Amino acid sequence: MITSTTALADCVDAVESHFHRILDELETMRAQLVELFDRGPVDSDVARARIEPHVRTLLDTADVVGAGYVAARGALSDQPLYLAWWQGDDQHLLAEADAPATGDPLDYTRHPWFRTPQLTGRPHVTGPYVDFVCTDEYVMTTTVPVISHGTMVGVVGADTLVETLEALLLPILRSADATLVNDQGRAAVSSDPHLATGSLMDLSAYVEIVPCRGLPMSVVRR
Repeated sequence: MITSTTALADCVDAVESHFHRILDELETMRAQLVELFDRGPVDSDVARARIEPHVRTLLDTADVVGAGYVAARGALSDQPLYLAWWQGDDQHLLAEADAPATGDPLDYTRHPWFRTPQLTGRPHVTGPYVDFVCTDEYVMTTTVPVISHGTMVGVVGADTLVETLEALLLPILRSADATLVNDQGRAAVSSDPHLATGSLMDLSAYVEIVPCRGLPMSVVRR
């Protein structure tokens, strides 16, 4: 007989399996870029070429919609801000990002998926949020800081559509009557059809809260 505790643990395992696989691939990309930056100045073409094979492998083998490298301001020798980011079924390259409706360069350095790793020096998962830079859909973005000579020169990251997470996680979350919640108390994926993605939850109403290892998320059950 499967107990509710076992079912909850299975939910946590499923969440960790998805995100830690992404983190493992991002770690490979991070190491490739650190090797480049540690040797001296790097331009956008060189950075893009170094990680492209790894990004395409990640897009081909994992449940992510986009992935790549996002440079810190002034980190590259030829571009003040730059995204080497591939996305979509055709894996097209997004090399520049413009702010919606203005056409001005978008300062992505203020976004939590960039700013949090910069402040902490640690990997982070941001979301759920609507990604107006790339997909215009609800996503969760996993990012890892790229640090060379003590300075963050950007992040490597990958986007998972919330729709994809629902397909992956809802069956097992339903078996435990559980919800995946982020570190701000907002629902990411829930077995409760009345609990919308992004809803702020009162966690004091939940009997069990199980943190996900190395991730800013928990699985909760009433």
